[in-house]
Amino acid sequence: MTIHAYSQLYLNKISRSVGTMLHNAVLEFGMDGTDFLNRFIQSEVAEQIESGNPKYIAGKSGMELFLEVFEKTTGEKHHSPVIENYERSDVYWVGWILTHYQWYSGHSFKSILDTIPYNELLGLYGTLHETDIQKSYEVFDTHFANNESKLKTIRKQCNLTQEALANKSGVSLNTIRAYERKSKDINKAQFDIIMKLANTLKCNASDLLE
Repeated sequence: MTIHAYSQLYLNKISRSVGTMLHNAVLEFGMDGTDFLNRFIQSEVAEQIESGNPKYIAGKSGMELFLEVFEKTTGEKHHSPVIENYERSDVYWVGWILTHYQWYSGHSFKSILDTIPYNELLGLYGTLHETDIQKSYEVFDTHFANNESKLKTIRKQCNLTQEALANKSGVSLNTIRAYERKSKDINKAQFDIIMKLANTLKCNASDLLE
């Protein structure tokens, strides 16, 4: 069962803001969607939303998110007129559904985009944007099931359960679960955790990195 980082009461607000942020970046200012979402992650704005920082999930508009991402990743101030746009475009939907699925699943924005890239999400708009949101969750879950983490693949090859790996390696069960579902980035794991897992699974540390 996923433990959500913030109350569902804030989900509509932040999903609209992220949708507006992406719409503005791509359709108002002509930025590439894939590049901008990479900037969204690099700027750590995505991480602030994932962690449920009230300043972000309740306090920032889509334009404010856009400006923060732009300024943090370019080092420049954006001088175009600031107009809040609420148009429900296909690009808006990508930001909106990304935020909903991140909240629902606990996966990081990065792991979602690594599994279902921006252009693929855009392609799903036609079939999913008018369906019940649960259908979108099921489609995304299927993508993740078909793209399991390297840690999970190697663990299964060793015929170990998550619990057994935790007991043998000394790495907590919650940490292993988070790395396997990609809600935590194993590439940023502490060196000793990677080595404990690699030694237990009898593989190279690099084999576990995504």
